[in-house]
Amino acid sequence: MKSYPASEDVLSGLGGKVASGLARAVAKTRKDLAAYRETHSSWVSDSSERGLANWIHDRLWAHVCAEFDGHPDIGLSDREPTREITVGVNYRLRVKRHRVDGKVSSYATQTALEFYAQGEQEAFPGLEEVRLIAGYEWDADTRSMGDAVLSLRDGEEVVIWQITLPEADTGIAGVPAQPIRPTEPEPALPTIDLPEAGSSDIKGEVGT
Repeated sequence: MKSYPASEDVLSGLGGKVASGLARAVAKTRKDLAAYRETHSSWVSDSSERGLANWIHDRLWAHVCAEFDGHPDIGLSDREPTREITVGVNYRLRVKRHRVDGKVSSYATQTALEFYAQGEQEAFPGLEEVRLIAGYEWDADTRSMGDAVLSLRDGEEVVIWQITLPEADTGIAGVPAQPIRPTEPEPALPTIDLPEAGSSDIKGEVGT
């Protein structure tokens, strides 16, 4: 059975600078969106979901670069449409919005599929590359940014874990969240036809 690194171990491996830097980048992007909405509210309301997502992504990437540029252990790669952060030799991250159910969206290219699939390095244990998705939670109903988050998945749809990153400059450790799985529909409750007054017959019917 394939094993996965715990969120606590990943946070330790990334280091506090990375976790707090990502949280600050999200917080600054959230302020940018608020200013954009205040200054050009009609532009925001007229934007398509994809258009607004691209605008937010560009602002978030700009803040990520400002946070990490020049750090000796952090690499930044911007080869459109792929933008990546590498931390040491073990961690590779992409930045994306997370829906409330933990899902992210990507074009199903070969490189995207390879990124989401966690590999195993049998020849050199300890040198496995862990691929992570950093970013923010997105409320589609209000079109607003939520907390900064970090998730590990194996395949685009399988979320191993997702954590909330610390608020900028608080020093509080990330908050683990339960693995996100699709919600199963609740089974229908049985219904019973009650007899009319004066009747002695009771009929039972189970709803589907």
